[in-house]
Amino acid sequence: MKKVRVCNESLITNLICYKKIEEYFRYKTGITFQKKFTLFYFKINEIMRRIQINDCYDFFAEIEKNDEIFLLLLQELVVSQSYFFREKTHFEILNYLIQKNYIFYPKILSVPCACGEEPYSIAINLFECCCHDFHIDAIDINPKAIQKAKAGFYVDRELKYIPTHLKDRYFLEQEEGYKVIDSIKSNIRFLQANLFEKNFPENKYDFVFCRNLFIYLEDSKKEKALDIFYQILKPNGYLFLSFSDYLKNNGSFAKIIVNNKIIYQKVDM
Repeated sequence: MKKVRVCNESLITNLICYKKIEEYFRYKTGITFQKKFTLFYFKINEIMRRIQINDCYDFFAEIEKNDEIFLLLLQELVVSQSYFFREKTHFEILNYLIQKNYIFYPKILSVPCACGEEPYSIAINLFECCCHDFHIDAIDINPKAIQKAKAGFYVDRELKYIPTHLKDRYFLEQEEGYKVIDSIKSNIRFLQANLFEKNFPENKYDFVFCRNLFIYLEDSKKEKALDIFYQILKPNGYLFLSFSDYLKNNGSFAKIIVNNKIIYQKVDM
């Protein structure tokens, strides 16, 4: 009986430690694993095995003091996955709003930008509409995703949703894949940054694309994200969320319908 009690105590101690790591990660990034704790548990164990740390509390201490270990944790837990021309109706709405509001040099934020699929899609869309004067800040918390986005190199299967004529026009075929042409890349600035930390840029944008992030955030972080977007959007600026993102009524943003799709517009106080 004594051995069982010691074993149980050890298990409880470890679970408390894993919970502390999840809470710390949630505090730093806003991303919660409360409903996917088993996945979180196995991911942590895999990282600990890889860097040869056996004790959970030793690992937690490394996360807090060592930026490289935290980045490793970030890269393992954050899935930077998207695809080109995802929810392409949003790009049609973007074109309409630029023309409707006579925006001659649109400034756009894409966050999280994953491996560059969204900002490159926006840029290609604008080029196709004869809008060559624009700027996109593309930001992701995952440094590996930003590295791939800056390179602008994709294998054929990653371009499967791009029409052939656009792939021929905006990508250079290379050995084993395709690279985004320089004229598209020159309109985009890729940055590794955390939406909820001071390293996030404080520019002013006409449009913010934040799609498929809110589904991973707890409610308090959603509200904080909305406050940040309110501050960085220009008067009457627009916020694009994914069709799968859920947003409670918020006095800072008005829900509007364009082309039968919901987007949000900043309400000036």
